[in-house]
Amino acid sequence: MTDPRPAFRLVSPTASREIALLATIVVVGAAFSLASPYFLTVSNLVQTLRAGLELAIVSGGMTLVIIMGGIDVSVGGILAVSAIIIGKAYQAGLPAFAVAPIGLFAGTVLGAFNGVLTAKLKVPPIVATLGSMYVFSAIMFLVIGGAWIAGLPGTLSPLVNGTVGFVPASALVILAVYLACWVVLRRLPFGRHIYAIGCNEQSARLVGINVDRTKIATYAILGFLAGLAALLYVARMRNVEINIGTSIAFEAIAATILGGTSIRGGVGSLLGTLLGVVFIRIMQNGLVLVGISSLWETVIIGGLLVIVLTADALASRNNPRSL
Repeated sequence: MTDPRPAFRLVSPTASREIALLATIVVVGAAFSLASPYFLTVSNLVQTLRAGLELAIVSGGMTLVIIMGGIDVSVGGILAVSAIIIGKAYQAGLPAFAVAPIGLFAGTVLGAFNGVLTAKLKVPPIVATLGSMYVFSAIMFLVIGGAWIAGLPGTLSPLVNGTVGFVPASALVILAVYLACWVVLRRLPFGRHIYAIGCNEQSARLVGINVDRTKIATYAILGFLAGLAALLYVARMRNVEINIGTSIAFEAIAATILGGTSIRGGVGSLLGTLLGVVFIRIMQNGLVLVGISSLWETVIIGGLLVIVLTADALASRNNPRSL
């Protein structure tokens, strides 16, 4: 059996995608800086970083799931339900040290639920998580009744809005999450199992990998990170909106694929995913600053996804994967 971790080679198979994406970010950033004098200001860049915190965290977990050959379109619903539980816990008078584990636990359980659907019940990931998305969205509307949860305490706000020296705390949180995901993928047997399942699930079973347990655990990790994103969202906004999480699944999948993770599984890049998050957020911020409709952001990102997925499909025909 060949190495189930193609991303571990000296030259990563995603390196060209990462370089191309970095070059695109530089070009787009230069264009926006010429079009708006506010784009390259420190305050704008820091605000963009903070606004991208939840997407960056969720995208790290999405990378693990897609490398494994799965997908989760319900992650926005997981974030929303976790945020509601956090908001209700705050309203019940619980302190932050009690609220935080409740939100993280809720996200983990919902993520594991998706894992059980795909691993134990053999429901295709896109179908399972699409169904979950509607269930989680219904729960959200039933609990909050179409009204915001507002006036929540800002106890954890320093994790989002604070600084450590001259470094925004948000950047340190993102660094910690991606370092943890890197350790999982590169330093633990569990990471090798994720890659092996993404390359060829049947071969992974034949060599003794517990595929079902790995799938459930990987979806649970994504759920945990969605719960963390919900906790930090509440800390940043101090309320829970009725439309929370509606676009984060699309954005996380887009950031992951644009960054070089193959939708077929088996190949992925956390660095590429982070670059994908940066690209999406500077596009959103830059378009607002120059007065262009945000609909163009969706057009641009969707168009790039079509190009990338088409290129991957053509490459897979010329280089069929075998184990």
